[in-house]
Amino acid sequence: MAEPEESESELSIPVDYVPGARGHAVLAVGPDTAGAEAVAVWRLSPTGRAGGAWVVRLDEVAQDDQFARIMWMLQGRCLVGWDRETSTMILDRIAHVLPQELVSTLRGYVLTNPELLTEITEHRSAYAEAVDRQRAVSTSKLAPLAWPTEVPDHDDLAIRLAVQPRAASPVAGTALALTSAVAITAQLWQDTEQARYRRKYLRALGDPQPLPPRWLAWLRAAADSSAPATI
Repeated sequence: MAEPEESESELSIPVDYVPGARGHAVLAVGPDTAGAEAVAVWRLSPTGRAGGAWVVRLDEVAQDDQFARIMWMLQGRCLVGWDRETSTMILDRIAHVLPQELVSTLRGYVLTNPELLTEITEHRSAYAEAVDRQRAVSTSKLAPLAWPTEVPDHDDLAIRLAVQPRAASPVAGTALALTSAVAITAQLWQDTEQARYRRKYLRALGDPQPLPPRWLAWLRAAADSSAPATI
């Protein structure tokens, strides 16, 4: 007889609010609606919900009084990108109009979507191994863990999200694609925790968490510190 699982209604995983974490920041460079090179600045919650979006032409950032205030809104957040180099390169292009303190803090906390996907894959593998160990000692028939969605390959996800028909400009589309990737990745984790927590014998691994441990540690460290740190 297969061991029953708890229903989803009995689970409690925060959807968006994550104590001690402010969230993420996305930077993108590309053409605006007029074809001029511009920087897109997106402010995201810990689970990838957009809470502010701006597009400013690069040749106007020094004269735009609002731009520095927009960038200050990213303080205490982790930059997130497809790769580390692109995020820091964009930050370097606008660093001359920003306080060094802010630039240093943002440069010290950079996440990449491939790293986040890898962490989720690691936990899914560990949970599956825990099921195998339980199967060896259980008198009940244990089904394998079933994930609502498999963790996608990073390159496949980037290609799938590259086209954003609702974007007002190419640079906004680039920022929206990365925003969608963060939200999808956060949802993959919440699906992972829901599947785990339905198994009573897996609850010893801890209460459901809103984000994977390393990801969450980075967000909280960024919120707590104004200087770069190593985690």
